[in-house]
Amino acid sequence: MTVAEAKLALSKCTWLGKFSESLQDDISKLMIKFDAPEGHIFINEGDPIKAFLVVESGILKRTKRPEGDGHEPIEIDRVGPARCTGFLHVAGYREGDVNEDVAFATIAAGKGGAKVWVTPGPHFRKLCYENPSHSAEVIRVLSLGLRSSSKIIRATVDSKPTIHEELVGRNQKLFKVLCYDSTSWVKENFVPSVKAFNEHRKDLDVQMDYTQDRLDSKTAKFAAGYDAVCLFVNDTADMETLWVLSMCGIKLIAMRCAGFDRVDVKACKTLGMAIARVPAYSPYAVAEHAIALLMSVNRRIVQASTRVGMSDFTLDSSLMGMDIHGKTVGVMGTGKIGQILCQIITGFGANLLAYDVFENDDVKKMGGKYVSQDEIWKNCDVIFLMMPLLPATKHTINEKVLSKLKKGVLLINTSRGGLIDTPALVKGILSGVIGGVGLDVYENEGDYFFQNWSGQAIEDNTLVTLLGSNRVVMTPHQAFFTKEAIDQIVKVTLENISNYSSGLRGKELPNSI
Repeated sequence: MTVAEAKLALSKCTWLGKFSESLQDDISKLMIKFDAPEGHIFINEGDPIKAFLVVESGILKRTKRPEGDGHEPIEIDRVGPARCTGFLHVAGYREGDVNEDVAFATIAAGKGGAKVWVTPGPHFRKLCYENPSHSAEVIRVLSLGLRSSSKIIRATVDSKPTIHEELVGRNQKLFKVLCYDSTSWVKENFVPSVKAFNEHRKDLDVQMDYTQDRLDSKTAKFAAGYDAVCLFVNDTADMETLWVLSMCGIKLIAMRCAGFDRVDVKACKTLGMAIARVPAYSPYAVAEHAIALLMSVNRRIVQASTRVGMSDFTLDSSLMGMDIHGKTVGVMGTGKIGQILCQIITGFGANLLAYDVFENDDVKKMGGKYVSQDEIWKNCDVIFLMMPLLPATKHTINEKVLSKLKKGVLLINTSRGGLIDTPALVKGILSGVIGGVGLDVYENEGDYFFQNWSGQAIEDNTLVTLLGSNRVVMTPHQAFFTKEAIDQIVKVTLENISNYSSGLRGKELPNSI
């Protein structure tokens, strides 16, 4: 009965089920059934692979430990029923080979345990050695699978020439990069810069291709055949996506921005991928845009411009603003951008309050006073959010804060949308607690920003409410978007790619995370 059960489990496997009845019969006699309790480890990462496993029921989890001590292992994938793992390692091993294959990850039984059939590698290889027809059949089945897979890979990778004709005869290394979420400005700025970079370099040729698709687990396969991917703020590089990129051969995540909150850094390091970013491009651009939003909200610039465009030159109280001079302005987050913003605010003659867990001496020298969050809420006529999005800063503006705010406060956010609990923001606007809002970011912007939705219905009702409010001025995450900033983004991104290509890794790689 055990042999029959083993054969049934074997016959359901995607690859092994293609073996002949005779070979399946002989393999089944070698298989050992094991009811593994949850957490049972079949093989540890880095240990030699001594057997292949066939899962009858339950799940096997593959986990890998990140570099360095003290880190919890992360799950990279699962092996479910009718799947096997370790077969190619066992089948490809040569007796006496000192370079024995070792496990890429730890394999253990998942929740609820698993029923697994274990086939010892030495027994399987002996079976093949003693039966040449079995060896030939294993080769045939694996070759058919490899042939099918290679056609798919070639179709993906060879959709365009992989070798530039102009490189023939020249001692240049080709480094291929796929740039995701490539809107028009990306191509307009990167294409000529990459061309100039390649003309200047004698040892490296960067081939950068572009797709308008954003990176996620479904589009990650587009990167097959590339060395690196270039990502922007709304690309998603979670564990599932990174695993696909890893299988595609990607070794570098080149961020063309400063933020990396949508990148699973721990998973990147576990999978052996480097991450390099552009830590700063133009802090002046973001600070100046924050002021532009403030003045647009305060002086009703959008409404006034719309009226004038319709030949209505009248004035009424709906266009009335206030002097910023003499008002109390709060800046939450006084890093480089926040510091520049504080400097601009002092030029208005406003009273400057600041909040940050790390106080900036330069802000103090210009007259800024560091206070608690509650004092910001209570005293400020204008509040700027300039903080990074971290677990501690998520939803800094929330429903509990509304009752603490000075009535009619103007709120400006050019940092990260997640700093504001958007339903609470809408409630504050409708109640009159918040007198006006300037937003360059939005909590759920990923589905909409950097895309043209003018001919489609927006399904996000909260976003629709904000867009329809005359107290809100919203821009499409463009605070960074100045010529100086874009030039810096392109320059540093290409430098990061060049540094990685030259062999720099870890802390030696500038701008690495």
